Amino acid sequence: MNFDLTTLLVIGEGATLGAWAIVSLLIEQAPKFGLLDRPNDRSMHIRVTPRGGGIGIVLAVLVAPGLLPAFRTTPGLPVVICLSSALLIAAVSLRDDFKSLSAGVRFLCHLLLAGVVIGGTGYYRRASVPFGGIVDFGWMGVPLTVVWIVGLTNVYNFMDGIDGIAGVQGLTAGLAWMAAGWWLSSPAVALLGTALAGGCLGFLIHNWPPARIFMGDVGSAFLGFLFALLPLVALREPSLQGRPFEAEVLPVFGLLVVWPFVGDGFYTFVRRACRGEIVWKPHRAHLYQRLVAVGWRHSKVSSLYAAWCGVSALVGLLWLTGDLSAGVGVAVVPVLTLAAMIALVAHLERRLARPGSGTEVKP
Repeated sequence: MNFDLTTLLVIGEGATLGAWAIVSLLIEQAPKFGLLDRPNDRSMHIRVTPRGGGIGIVLAVLVAPGLLPAFRTTPGLPVVICLSSALLIAAVSLRDDFKSLSAGVRFLCHLLLAGVVIGGTGYYRRASVPFGGIVDFGWMGVPLTVVWIVGLTNVYNFMDGIDGIAGVQGLTAGLAWMAAGWWLSSPAVALLGTALAGGCLGFLIHNWPPARIFMGDVGSAFLGFLFALLPLVALREPSLQGRPFEAEVLPVFGLLVVWPFVGDGFYTFVRRACRGEIVWKPHRAHLYQRLVAVGWRHSKVSSLYAAWCGVSALVGLLWLTGDLSAGVGVAVVPVLTLAAMIALVAHLERRLARPGSGTEVKP
């Protein structure tokens, strides 16, 4: 490895402390600027709470490129393009936190910035699929990459609905990317993963149930957008030259580290579409929301999703490091864990809806 792990860990501690301090300030100042989340009919909380805590995560991550000289390297063009685009996503989302923007305006911004990233860094051309060999996307890689970037940006936002869940997802996925960057000898990827993990941890100290502040769209959209881009950043790293196996595994690895959010989001979208519901309208039908509805505490649900992410990310890391036997896990774990989550929610809802339970659940 060509960079110092101790320096990386010190940077992670700095990101944690920095985010914690910024969010501490935001808890006091956000109400003065009208950054407040007021409960509505789809909220999973019952009291007015400051929001915009994701600003601490954004600032912690944006400082990261300036620290790359510690590893005798400088930010490359892909890093600059991705972080600049992520900052614009955060700015649009912060505007939405102050005063709601229409879904069309947000979607157009996400689409345009996905196009900027693809124009500057490229798109997903090939991917290794367990038992399926190498899939060459050809020109279809462009729309697939757009769908991935825009989709994860919005899914992350939709999944940020209870205390702690978006923070623990970001913390776990960030640690996985830190480990991946270390294995790939990529200072930029390792540093961004470290900064994401540290920023999320600093925010999570204030957001763990009962939350003193919410992340807001500024944080959730920023995290979803950046986690979608990290495989593209890694693919452009010089250290990946001559390592085709790792390069072809990266797109699937990028999916695995955020699988709980993608799996829950995809299942919920399909379920609502099959029921004839208007899928873009606000709702409380995600698996995590249904767990809260049957009586689970926010801390319990968020901890479950952290464990789910940890298992999925570990399988992805084993495969990335060349453990071919992990390919079985890559093919099986996402399906089995999602199926287990669906079964758990359905079981709890049926049990609660039994005569004499006192409550009827309407999923």
